[in-house]
Amino acid sequence: MLQLYKYSVLHHKFWASFLLIIISCNISRAQKPLKFTNNNTSATAISNPTYTFVRDKSSIVSTIKSFDKTTIYTAKSRNIGYTLKLENKIKEEQVGDITMQISNSTGVVLYKEVYPFKIKKRGSFEKNYVFAQGQFQPGFYVSSMNIVTNRYADTVSYGFSYEPSKIVSKINPPSDFVSFWDNAKRELNSTKPDFAVTPRPDLSTKKHDAYEVEYKSIDKAVIYGWLTIPKSNRIKPVLYKISDYQAELTPEYRNDVAVLSINSRGTGSSNLNYNFAYDQLGVFNLKDKNKYYLKGVYMDALRGLDLISQFASSMKLNTKKIIATGCGLGASASAALAVLDSRLNGIILESPSFIGMRDMINFGDGMNQSTFPASMFINYYNTKKVSKETVIKTLEYFDPIYFAPYIGCPVLTGFSLHNTNTPAQCVYTFISQLRVAKKDKWECKDCGNSLDKGFYGFKETWIKERFGQP
Repeated sequence: MLQLYKYSVLHHKFWASFLLIIISCNISRAQKPLKFTNNNTSATAISNPTYTFVRDKSSIVSTIKSFDKTTIYTAKSRNIGYTLKLENKIKEEQVGDITMQISNSTGVVLYKEVYPFKIKKRGSFEKNYVFAQGQFQPGFYVSSMNIVTNRYADTVSYGFSYEPSKIVSKINPPSDFVSFWDNAKRELNSTKPDFAVTPRPDLSTKKHDAYEVEYKSIDKAVIYGWLTIPKSNRIKPVLYKISDYQAELTPEYRNDVAVLSINSRGTGSSNLNYNFAYDQLGVFNLKDKNKYYLKGVYMDALRGLDLISQFASSMKLNTKKIIATGCGLGASASAALAVLDSRLNGIILESPSFIGMRDMINFGDGMNQSTFPASMFINYYNTKKVSKETVIKTLEYFDPIYFAPYIGCPVLTGFSLHNTNTPAQCVYTFISQLRVAKKDKWECKDCGNSLDKGFYGFKETWIKERFGQP
């Protein structure tokens, strides 16, 4: 089930006229439209007895069928909404209420109602929710339903978007954003890299030489990775791969380009002093932006470019043809790298995460359950007694959205509209802030948390185009 995260939409005035149509049995027979501004919590509920049973999540099976399987609606859409179906799995009638609310991507609750219902033993119940056409602004929305009976308790959600390609957002980066990263680069330059490139005959092939690479980054972090180079006398373009969050990269062999794969701090063998649990690494030193984990990750990536330049002559690497790419956090690091250094002639972002973090966290905080990485940050400020705003203010220094206007090289962004870890609306915000002439996107409407084969085919074509290869 798709859970959508927050997206900054424009105003609230028009919500006063926003209409929600609720239909119980047939879409064509709508009840009188209800205004979002008049939260309907006064519906007469079926009187439930004092619950004497332990409520669980197994006595009812819930399913949601979207009116459009892509959950992407436009002005031409006939209906916007979904059908909720509940199936009673026990031999006992269940009586309860559905508390439904719809929110925009900034977390503002636009409408709320309590609907009483009952299901016969082994029976089923269906309810259609239809949202009125013509009142939506481009953006993302979520309808969450808290379902409670004498035997059951759970919350399910339906997320959808309206004209997402028309979303327009204004961003305000921290006032010292540029100077912060200038200082970070000076800190890296004052750290001796101690580059080491060690041949690995055991990993080499008839067509490729393989090397293990090692260097030092800020905070005394030691970074490891792999370099594979096709055996030929020509100068090779370089595909520079940056690891995802705690997802170790291994050597990649390509016949057309050299590949440098680095594992950022806390990933694989680069975990010296950063051997944290999965939900702890991303909040390491979050209280201090100058020591925060993501600052180190971005500097680790920047130092990798220095390694390419250092060994370009001896290993016949083309420093004028370097594409940085990564999945998840590696994608976000690639976006930052394109601003921190001018040696890239392209970046590829695959399902970028740690992006649009203000909206992502605000939206996740308003949901009954949130997904990673929003859940990690929410748990952090809830347990550490740090304000949410303080956390978000720190994260804004590392958010690709604020790097986007400064990116000067071509960009390819691939993302899924149904990825629970990568909020689509945040990716749209990133893309809308790009100022480069060539900004391609691959938008997968039917994918889950991974992308389809079409993206990877397009990605290969895009790489060859940037490197000038046939």
